[in-house]
Amino acid sequence: MSELPVKPERPWALRLLPPFPAVASRILALVNNEDIAAKEIGEIIKLDPTFTAEILRVANSALFGVSGKITTVNFAVSLLGLERVKAMATFIALNSMVKTSMRIAALRRFWVHTVATAVLAEESSRASGAGIDSAYTAGLLHNLGTMGLMAAYPEEYARMLDVSSESGFELLRTERDLFEIDHCAAGAYLAQEWNFPDEIAAAAATHHDEPNGEWNVYSMVQISWRLADALGYAAFPADREWSYDELVARIPGASRSWIGAGVEQARMEVDSRIAGFGG
Repeated sequence: MSELPVKPERPWALRLLPPFPAVASRILALVNNEDIAAKEIGEIIKLDPTFTAEILRVANSALFGVSGKITTVNFAVSLLGLERVKAMATFIALNSMVKTSMRIAALRRFWVHTVATAVLAEESSRASGAGIDSAYTAGLLHNLGTMGLMAAYPEEYARMLDVSSESGFELLRTERDLFEIDHCAAGAYLAQEWNFPDEIAAAAATHHDEPNGEWNVYSMVQISWRLADALGYAAFPADREWSYDELVARIPGASRSWIGAGVEQARMEVDSRIAGFGG
């Protein structure tokens, strides 16, 4: 009988991180099952009253662009669809993970940047007609490693950002120097540990790579976080500044979207979606 591979030890910088919320983990696991019914997802959500209240609040926010009032979990699931509910569950779980850290301005910028990236990734997928269901979730989770590090060490991570920005240090190298892991590797590790889909782990690992001309979930995330920076949502100085038009030119069908309508229109759209997202 062959031995199972030994699971790598959790990096020390992530050992203080609490587990991913159980309700969110179950939702993320179940929605990948094509045979799952919306009612079953609704019943899982209703097991946690706090999560129920939060998912209804988020469902009725501008963030997900739904018209009309959503009053029950089952209606929310049936109206929004399983992929959108998965995105909401991910948003709520991550928000709870980093909420105490967001009193620090530098870390709140990262969270705003992350949400803006998710909005832009979803719109890029819609405009291109690619039908990449995981676009929003991948955008939301691209900085999973950053959120893990800042949740575990908020003061230290914020201080690292300040020093690095002032001194012009490269972010990934500075993270490795201080935490012995950068946020790309940390995000991939957490995504695998929490049993997220492989493409989410890969998107987290590769989002700092330069877009290579292909159009898939990885390049979509690579373009979307840079678009967020170009629109003014940057959380940290990038190694290379990209122009908004240069990035938009890499999105198939951008002219069919507000993304292709210019910087001001795009910023207004993103602003309207993330207004009040933190609760």
